[in-house]
Amino acid sequence: MAACLTPGSGALADPGQDCRTGAAEARVTGCSALLAEARTPRQRAIALDGRCKANNDRLAFAAALADCTSAIRADDDYPYSFANRGIAQAGLNNHAAAIVDFTQAHTMRPTFIYPLMNRAKSQTQLGNLLLASRDYDEVLRLKPDNEEAKLAKAALFAPAIAGASPTGANTLCGSVGCN
Repeated sequence: MAACLTPGSGALADPGQDCRTGAAEARVTGCSALLAEARTPRQRAIALDGRCKANNDRLAFAAALADCTSAIRADDDYPYSFANRGIAQAGLNNHAAAIVDFTQAHTMRPTFIYPLMNRAKSQTQLGNLLLASRDYDEVLRLKPDNEEAKLAKAALFAPAIAGASPTGANTLCGSVGCN
């Protein structure tokens, strides 16, 4: 069945599809509709986690944190909620809490590299460069061709370049407002 656009919204008539793809606003709407249809704790967790991820993309970190916390309460065996809550925590500059969430996501799914990448970034924000380096090493063990991990690890101990100024962007979410 082809999904139809809801006039003026940019949203598809399929909440499941809206929850997974498209603009963040449409994903929030789709995930909210999916949440209303959820029948099991896992379905509720998936809808809440999808909305959390969309809120992270919108830089609405407090809303993302609330949604991911609710997703974890609904199903604490869903690792993506921990990973996405970690991003929300980092976006709110709660890097210690973010590290706890990224660690939990990694423990639950050891081959999922994104919690390791994001934990390394939060470790770097806290000045824990050796711990960040270990996380990048683990990413490279799992995915030897990961350029982001290679570059980030090399930058950890590289001397600062004179005249270079940081953009203020937090690469967990890619925005200055996320710091």
